[in-house]
Amino acid sequence: MAGISEALAAELEPFGIQSMIVEPGVFRTDFLDTTSLSTAAQRIPAYDGTPAHATLDWIDTANHTQLGDPVKGAALIYEVTSGDKLPGHLALGRDAIERQLAKIRNLHDDLAAWQDKSAATACHDAA
Repeated sequence: MAGISEALAAELEPFGIQSMIVEPGVFRTDFLDTTSLSTAAQRIPAYDGTPAHATLDWIDTANHTQLGDPVKGAALIYEVTSGDKLPGHLALGRDAIERQLAKIRNLHDDLAAWQDKSAATACHDAA
């Protein structure tokens, strides 16, 4: 979704249309309740030790203890969208910020590891 939204923003910018990707952390809602989410599915042993099972274990303890306040999150979205210029990305919550910073570090490391060889794939006559 982020890639599509970024492309959409670039295509619509000349028309004065803005878009923003909201990247929320975990918010204290009823989303993790059994009324909203079913975790009763049988666990598959092949997934033991994977993020999928870790998330299921986390759900059992995280419900109604999430860091994010949905009222504050909505207020920030309103504040940002009431301005003249939208950011391309809006992280909501400390956990969302940390996730984005980790993504940036990973991207930087990926680029640095292959930068010289990647740049060398250009045609010799290209400027």
